[in-house]
Amino acid sequence: MSDARTIPVVHLLKAGVIYQGDAPVVWDQILAQQAAIGDYLRVIGVDLVIDRAEGYAYTRQLDTDARDDGATVPRLVTRHRLSFAVSLMLALLRGRLADSDATSSDTRLVLTRDDMVEMMRGFLPKRSNEAQLVDQIDTDIKRLCDLKALRPTKQPGTYEVRRHIKALVDAQVLSDFNDLLATYRDTVSTTPEDHA
Repeated sequence: MSDARTIPVVHLLKAGVIYQGDAPVVWDQILAQQAAIGDYLRVIGVDLVIDRAEGYAYTRQLDTDARDDGATVPRLVTRHRLSFAVSLMLALLRGRLADSDATSSDTRLVLTRDDMVEMMRGFLPKRSNEAQLVDQIDTDIKRLCDLKALRPTKQPGTYEVRRHIKALVDAQVLSDFNDLLATYRDTVSTTPEDHA
C-alpha cells in the first residue's frame, strides 16, 4: 500500500469514525484516495462508508461470513453488545437529532447531562434511590462517549450528539424502536383495573 493510503487507512481502522471537522487533513486524504482505500479494505473484509453531506467516514465489516473455499473470515471490526438502556439512549438521541435537523439550521446538537437524564427517566424502571438512577445514566453516557456517539464539549456537563448515529440507527430502525416504545408505554401505563 502506498504512503498516500497508509495514513487514512490506519486512522479509519483505529478511530472507527473520522469527521471532516475533527481531522480535515485525513478527511481530504480519504476523499482523494477513496477508490484505492475502498479496494484495499475490501481485501481484508471491510467496507469504506463515506457520508460527504454529514462529513464523516467509517469502516464496517462486510457481510460475507465465509470465503469461496469455505474458510470463515474473522471479524476485523468489533461489534459492541449494548445494554437495553444504552440502546434506548442511542435511539432517543437519534430521535432528538432528527427533530433538531427538522427544526433548526444548526448541524450540531448539544445536550446537557440533565437533558439526557430527563430524556431517559420516563423509560427506566423507578428506583427508590434517585442517585442510583442518575449514576446508571452517567455510566450509559460514558459508554456512548466510548463508542463515539457522544462527544464531551468544552463546557462541562454538555455533550455533542455525533452525526454518524444516523448510520447506526437508520430511519427504519428508529421507526421500529418508536413502535416498540409506544407498546412499552402502553403496557407500563395499563393498571390492573383496566383488565377488570
